[in-house]
Amino acid sequence: MSKNISFEEVYAESVDNAIKILGDIVSKIVTDYITHKYSIDITKTADKPYILDEALSHVIDGGKLIIERRIITILYKKMGLLENLSSTGIVSFEERVNEARERYNKLLMRNL
Repeated sequence: MSKNISFEEVYAESVDNAIKILGDIVSKIVTDYITHKYSIDITKTADKPYILDEALSHVIDGGKLIIERRIITILYKKMGLLENLSSTGIVSFEERVNEARERYNKLLMRNL
């Protein structure tokens, strides 16, 4: 983790990598559809992760859990935190992203 990289950038990379689990063609279709229908860039939802959660729920329903878990896993690995978030009692995607942001900001403060 570089202290020059913002949480938003780490999140964007994580979302981009996670959605690729669907394959090149399907991930592009899903991303384009969400962009068109919801007027959002999925990689720019760090401040409002519930928007991505809702969009994925409407677009790929049960598959959203796989994508969200993958986003969180990649996000934590990029932050250098390997422990399992499920043990913290946090259940929603939005709560997990917000927790990751808090932990990332604490790490940045320690590294200053």
